[in-house]
Order: sequence, then structure tokens, then C-alpha cells
Amino acid sequence: MRRMMASLRSVGVLSLALWLSGCCPGDQTDARGWPRELVLGLVPALEAEALVENLDPLTRHLEAELGIPVRSFVPADYTGLVEALGSGRADIGMLPPFAAMLGMRRYDLEPVLISVRLGETGYQTQWLTNDPSVCDAPPEPDENGMLACHGSIEQVRGQTVAFTDPNSTSGYLFPALQLLDAGIDPESDIRSLYVGGHDAAVLAVRAGNVRFGTSYDDARNMVRPQFPDVGQRVIRFNHAPMIPNDGVTLRPGLPEDLRQAIVDAFMSLEATQQHLPREERVLWVLYEIDGFEPLTPGVYDPVAASYDRLRR
Repeated sequence: MRRMMASLRSVGVLSLALWLSGCCPGDQTDARGWPRELVLGLVPALEAEALVENLDPLTRHLEAELGIPVRSFVPADYTGLVEALGSGRADIGMLPPFAAMLGMRRYDLEPVLISVRLGETGYQTQWLTNDPSVCDAPPEPDENGMLACHGSIEQVRGQTVAFTDPNSTSGYLFPALQLLDAGIDPESDIRSLYVGGHDAAVLAVRAGNVRFGTSYDDARNMVRPQFPDVGQRVIRFNHAPMIPNDGVTLRPGLPEDLRQAIVDAFMSLEATQQHLPREERVLWVLYEIDGFEPLTPGVYDPVAASYDRLRR
């Protein structure tokens, strides 16, 4: 696998049980009071092996900027990373908004940066289908040449839907609320299939395993290099309301100067890769991120409100 041997220097794809059995990375500190090693966790928006293959440039950049070894891992799901950060087994997490909100409530995790994509700090769920009869009119290519149309989500009633993860904001939470608003109970009126990553949801629809799926807009780009026909076989037919972007979250208890140094290191990554085509930049390869902005307090409040509503 391309760059796999180099990536193994800094990346372990670990089960949560194995990771939690290890010693705490913050047990030892240097003269500055900083941990002698930092642990970075990334949620599986891509298949874990694909993340591993592309993580080395990110960990090398952080190591160079911070002067500390950085070890990275990909847990099985969002919850695994929140628990690792909350227990001090990880120091930095790249978390989606729902997971960041839960981490704030449960463990006082601190979101510090929000992702910027195409100039926006928010994004939407897209509803996907392989059935053009769902569309009000024949689907047409969008600006990226992939088929899109408008169709009512009422048509998912009684169907199986490929969601990503029950703790995913765009892959489950916001589309579930959209279903409730349409009078469809996401627990009893449809059958939910949780497939893990956003690429997996797209591929489930492409393969015909399900008629409907959800992902962030436009996760079809993630699989297009491997499956060039995805834009013709998988049709976007609806959107859920806007969601604040994912970002960088820190565990509590990090020294303030280290916290700021981590923020600066992530902020500088965009500048160091401006000379590369977008599709070769590490943040774009991992999560289709262009850069970061400092996170404004309260940004994730709509996510918390939606979560509370769904639990009622």
C-alpha cells in the first residue's frame, strides 16, 4: 500500500480496547511541562486504512512545529475518540460537531478550531439514491458533473437507509431530525443501516445494497477516484439544514502555551501546502478541508439543541 511503511512510523490503527490498555501518554512531561508525546485521533470518515495511508504528512508537520513526537490512531467510531480524549489517552482529536458537543458535555473537551471548506464553516447532509424515479424531474449533472435532482424524503418511509454512524451529525443526527419534521419516525418508520464512514454510505448506495443513504455533501468525491461512475450511479436528491463544520478538539488539562502551539501548528498547515494542488494537500485528502478558523463559543449550540430534541 502506498506510503504504508512510512505511515507506520507514526500511526497505529488500534482497537479502543487495546489503546485503553496502554499507559497514559501524559504521564511524563518535559521541562516546559509539556507531554513528551502527543496522541492525535482521527474519526473514520474514510476507511481506516485510507486514513493511515495519508496521515504521515500531518503528523510530521505537527512534530516539526511542536518539537514533540506525535502518534496517531483511528478508532472504530466517533465514541472511541471521545472516550480516548476524555480519559486522557489522546490529546488532540479531529471531531465532527456532534462528537465534539458530546465531549464538551461529558468531559469538558475544548473545541479550538473549526474547519473551512470552499470558504464555508458549515455544511449539509445530502440524501442519496440509486433510483432516478425518486426525482421530481430527471436528474442533471451538477457543477462537478455528478447527478443531482430534487425529491421528497417522504419516499424513504418504509425503506432501509444507509446512515454512517449513530453519533454522526451529518450522517445521522440532522437527517433524523429532518425525518421527524416530515412526520417520519427514524426508529420505527424506516430501517437504519449504520455503515461507518461517509464513503461507505456512498458505496452502499452505488452497489445497490440500499436504495437510500446519507453523507456529508459531497462525499461522492471521496470515492470518485476509485469509482469514476459514482456521480452517475449515485444521485443527490435532498439536503438537511446547515451544520457547523468539524474541527480540532483538545482534551482538558493541556498547558495553555501548548494549547496555543497546537492551534498555531494546525493553522500553519494550510500555508505550508499552498503550493500543492488541492487534491494533494493532506487536509483535503483526509477530510476535504481547506484550512481552519478559530472556533467561536456557541457554534455547536444548534447541534446540542438538535440532540436534545431527538432524545425527547
